[in-house]
Amino acid sequence: MEIRAARPADVPAAARLAAALVRQHHAFDPERFMLVEPVEEGYASFLRTQVDREGVVFLVAELDGAVVGYLLGGLEGRDWMLLLDDCGKIH
Repeated sequence: MEIRAARPADVPAAARLAAALVRQHHAFDPERFMLVEPVEEGYASFLRTQVDREGVVFLVAELDGAVVGYLLGGLEGRDWMLLLDDCGKIH
């Protein structure tokens, strides 16, 4: 397995993984977790903006040429609701 920085070509696979997680959460508790279709397209649109973005870590795990996982992290500003100062978050 190789862990590396995400490239634009990785976005569709990462979006499919994200969509699967959204659907899993929604199936578990549909009143808490929204499901807005088409999930893959929405995530792909968002993830494209995160590739090479300053202050963001977007990594993929690749196995035998296929993206099998991803991580998205970033620097966040002060959050009064969570009582956090500037910090890094894994989304």
